[in-house]
Amino acid sequence: MEFYDAVNARRTAREFLQKDVPFDAVKRILEAGNKAPTWDHNRSWQYIVLQTDEEKDYAFAEAKAIAEKFDAERYLNMPRAYPITPGQKMYGYAMPRQFSMLKGAPYVVIPLFKAKTVKDGALSALNPFATAWCVIENIFLAAAAEGLACSVRIPLDKEHDAVKERLKVPPSYRIPAFIGIGYADPSAPRLEQREPDLGKQIRFGKWK
Repeated sequence: MEFYDAVNARRTAREFLQKDVPFDAVKRILEAGNKAPTWDHNRSWQYIVLQTDEEKDYAFAEAKAIAEKFDAERYLNMPRAYPITPGQKMYGYAMPRQFSMLKGAPYVVIPLFKAKTVKDGALSALNPFATAWCVIENIFLAAAAEGLACSVRIPLDKEHDAVKERLKVPPSYRIPAFIGIGYADPSAPRLEQREPDLGKQIRFGKWK
């Protein structure tokens, strides 16, 4: 698949087909992740791969509890002073699937990156986090090039620490996201997306 085809094909999936994914494809996807730019030139990322239902149930108890607690019907139909936005519709659709979109994926990849504590005002301390997300974007695009799709959940603080402890992640590593990989269910709804106007986003020289 050509690069721009992969960019245009990439989308977040929250429902997957029960269809096996060759692990060789996952390895190619992670190799693409390893090609991302790295702030320290060490490419010290690690990957935990979950495959079985038991592994996912054990890892993602918090995501399951959050999904089960969320009342999508109430959220989507609550009185608003303005029409419901595409973002709110997406939120109402996504929240009940925060666990199933991981458990239903043939593979869940958990990338890990090394990082020190971020101090107030030290924006450069985010460099490891930023490069980890370059890895994740490469993973998304490589999955699209393989004809696959990804789900993604960013863990909350307590959730992050709980999953890290369960999976025995070393103290010096952090988890930026949980990524499900599989064949997207083509019958899943495709909600409206905001399409930005690039001409209004580009500013030459300064803001105004």
